[in-house]
Amino acid sequence: MNILITGVGCIGKSSLREKIASDFPDMVISVDMDYDKKIPCVNNKIVVVESVHGLEDNPQRYDKILYLQSPHNHISLWLKRAWTWFATGIVDFSEPKGKKKRYSIYNIPIILKIVARNILLRNRWINNDLRLIQNKFRDRTKVASSIDKGYEIIKSWINYYIKALDRKSTRLNSSHIP
Repeated sequence: MNILITGVGCIGKSSLREKIASDFPDMVISVDMDYDKKIPCVNNKIVVVESVHGLEDNPQRYDKILYLQSPHNHISLWLKRAWTWFATGIVDFSEPKGKKKRYSIYNIPIILKIVARNILLRNRWINNDLRLIQNKFRDRTKVASSIDKGYEIIKSWINYYIKALDRKSTRLNSSHIP
């Protein structure tokens, strides 16, 4: 089973994916599409994929989609991320930019551009995503208003999948009894 966690940037998708992977270490393979562009094909495992704007990149390949909405403190999350980029000198970890020098004033324009773009276009991107979900992926998508609610939704999908595997395994094992 493949599960997509998606939404706009800097909303907690990575934290949610990592929490799911750590709570189900034997069942979940975790993929961050910022770094891994391939989704592994495995039997009897759940692949949890995190991708910003994941609905734009072949969403049909996912069995379930969790759309994580931006929290009320979304702007402050972007400001924290901007400070981290400024302090480390590495701007945009997934596609590193900048001077790679800590506290370099030369990184400020690119940081401001990225943060402003994401804040200003956030509502447009969310509306487009929700429209796409409504029109094409309503049957396999849940929208979560927080990481905690998203966790509960994905946990229920995983538990259902595990129970289905157990039922299937029990049927197969009982059919081989002489």
